[in-house]
Amino acid sequence: MASNSGFMIGVIGGILDFASATNLLIGGAAPENTMGTGAGVDLAWVVALFLLGFLVITSSILSVMSVGFRYPKLFAALMILYGAAMMISGWLMVSGGMQGTAELSLYGYGMLVIGALMMINGGAMIRGSMSLQAT
Repeated sequence: MASNSGFMIGVIGGILDFASATNLLIGGAAPENTMGTGAGVDLAWVVALFLLGFLVITSSILSVMSVGFRYPKLFAALMILYGAAMMISGWLMVSGGMQGTAELSLYGYGMLVIGALMMINGGAMIRGSMSLQAT
């Protein structure tokens, strides 16, 4: 069964993805960021964050609709998958593994926390739907 907490975590996670991508795009487009090093923000990274944000918010909205109630395991698995993607993205931001993310460490830590919460919530949703089927 889809949960309201999963919906809220997903919406917050999607907004965080959008905010991170927007700040990367704005910060990376500034000429002073690329003059000394010749390195700017990887546009594929920005597009991937926008896409992740869109997918997370869309699946969160669908999870509380009738589609989510018919396929709870699917949306729980998606939440785990998106949570893992957010944790990887957050780690890359925090560790400086991706170009142009050093100033966005706060977003990275937020993505780590929200990603972990998404994975925990998705696991609980799978476990809850399995116990409902057993009865």
